[in-house]
Amino acid sequence: MNRTKSPTRFALAASASLAAMAVAVPAAADDPIRIGFAIAQSGWMAAYDAEPFRGAVMRIDQINAEGGLLGRQIEYRVMDTRTDQQLAATVGQQMVAEGVDLLVVSCDYDMGAPAALAASAAGIMNISLCAGDPKMGLQGVGPFTFTANNSGQTEGIAMAEYATREMGIETVYILEDLLIEYHRSAVAGFRAAWLQDRDEATILGRDTFMNDDPSIASQITRLRNLDPQPEAIYMCSVLPGGGSAIRQIRAAGLDMPILGCTAMVDNFWLDAVPDLADFWVPGFFSLYGDDPREEIHEFLAAFEERFDEMPGSSYVINGYSMIEAYELAVTRAESTDAPAVAAAMQGFTDEQFLAGPSTYTDQLHILLDRPYLMMTVRDGSFRAVEISRPELIPDMQLLFRVGQ
Repeated sequence: MNRTKSPTRFALAASASLAAMAVAVPAAADDPIRIGFAIAQSGWMAAYDAEPFRGAVMRIDQINAEGGLLGRQIEYRVMDTRTDQQLAATVGQQMVAEGVDLLVVSCDYDMGAPAALAASAAGIMNISLCAGDPKMGLQGVGPFTFTANNSGQTEGIAMAEYATREMGIETVYILEDLLIEYHRSAVAGFRAAWLQDRDEATILGRDTFMNDDPSIASQITRLRNLDPQPEAIYMCSVLPGGGSAIRQIRAAGLDMPILGCTAMVDNFWLDAVPDLADFWVPGFFSLYGDDPREEIHEFLAAFEERFDEMPGSSYVINGYSMIEAYELAVTRAESTDAPAVAAAMQGFTDEQFLAGPSTYTDQLHILLDRPYLMMTVRDGSFRAVEISRPELIPDMQLLFRVGQ
């Protein structure tokens, strides 16, 4: 299949009033479908937005080459929110004024919600590339808001179940990064799954840190003073602070397994912790030639053909499958109108996308049980271990951390 090498973009509207008219007037059958990306291309969030954006572009190119969506070509535009919540709101409002049919926002609730709120208020479909907090949905933003990822709770559940079932770990210490809501969600899920068949006393300690803390020496001191020592550490964080915290833990001689969350997957950050070992995360897929699924190898070959290089992060798959999901919903709705598309997407049950089976409901616009590829670091690289689908499905109380 031939794929265009250059992005298709739409021009800025001549004025806000003309853009508003464009939103109000039904699209002609041959008008393009317009997608706006209000995402971070700079700042720490870019490490999570940049590759999913390229995955989305790849699927858009394929759809266009196949004749379009509902017979219409897809055009897109990207604007940098610079990992700034206030700027994200401004960018979202600008793209709404330009008349987008779909607004794609950052891979995090805290950073993506400001733009999503602008789209939701205007009655426009909006999807996060991979936010893990369930408030990125109808309860937190609005009825036209979805995320293309499992909940953070599901990540924590998957890691706790794997540590219990396959690693035989019986005691744990929890270290929580307070930067964003995603971390709190992952910790809540981990605790819920961990304590299903255990007493609270098996969590030997719980501490917190901030992502920009230059030192976690006091937390490490408290950890080292525990007697007995925990068999593993569970730590959910993002870059750059997550890498710094892990380096300090290992430098202190604490060599027990570290159980992480998906935000710490992939090799691009491993230089921050030389010779890292016994680090485990639930990942999306493996970039390193050992993924057990043939469709992943085909995707990577097609990606390299499109961009002349391999992706730098496995988060890329979320952007690709986000467009797959939008494509299926629009096709079933036979429309790009937000109410029809949202209704179609809410009807998804184990729909088979590249990232895995996907289910939404009229109550939850986040995924709860998409399988993970468990990953560990060995010989300086993340390596695939096995595909694992979480068994515990978080209920509404856990998802919204009621009583947590």
